[in-house]
Amino acid sequence: MAVNIHADTKSVLGVVDFMQRGGKLAIDRQALDKLRDIVGGDEVDLVELVESFLEEGPGLIEAITLSQCSADLLTMRRAAHSLKSNARDMGAIELSALCAKLEARCAAGERPGTSDVDAANLAFTEAVAELRNLYPVNSR
Repeated sequence: MAVNIHADTKSVLGVVDFMQRGGKLAIDRQALDKLRDIVGGDEVDLVELVESFLEEGPGLIEAITLSQCSADLLTMRRAAHSLKSNARDMGAIELSALCAKLEARCAAGERPGTSDVDAANLAFTEAVAELRNLYPVNSR
């Protein structure tokens, strides 16, 4: 019986990540399935969308972080809005919700706290790690 060690190791690492998050996944697999259906069931197209998220996401989370430091609510609102939508499409539900909260606070003229931005950064990091585990792509 042949055993795919890479797949087994990947599964074990996924379980470890899952347990470290208290049994909570960063990516909703049903959302990815829905996105796959939207692109016609083509895995290649889905991987392209994941790669796009992995390429564009760091700039958006950086804009959120930097605009929090400079109290630039307009920039934060725009970046949070874009990341919210992209995260929702990727199944990063917690990240999407945190970005919605940031966007709403900025729209109300309130400067989000550092803890709000830190929570979004953590959720982003977890979502990226999980997506990279699910779809090992060439993105940085």
